[in-house]
Amino acid sequence: MKCIPGIGVLALLGLSFNSFALANIKDEFQRAQGCDYFKAPYVSDVGVYKDAKVRFCISADQQELIYVMAMGTSWVVPFNRQYRSKGILSLNTLEDNRLVLYQKEDGVVTRKVLGRKRGS
Repeated sequence: MKCIPGIGVLALLGLSFNSFALANIKDEFQRAQGCDYFKAPYVSDVGVYKDAKVRFCISADQQELIYVMAMGTSWVVPFNRQYRSKGILSLNTLEDNRLVLYQKEDGVVTRKVLGRKRGS
């Protein structure tokens, strides 16, 4: 009987965190839609994606990297800060006119050029 009020508080906290997460997903979706495939400033490097054409935008606040495919699918990942996805530590950054992805898995760091800035 003493734990029933505690369970109610935990349930309310779970609901508030869940609604916050949904708001972030919606915001992420809307930001991703703002990257137009045909106007994206970065194009994927040769051989990075085998059967898909991918282009990239960087958000105005330099916090997010937006991937957009020719068919309109898009998604957002952090830019210029580390993040973990599926157990792999990743960092997207710019080096000169190249968009570079660093990944660390099982203690090994790999560097991959994702794309290059379009010519003016």
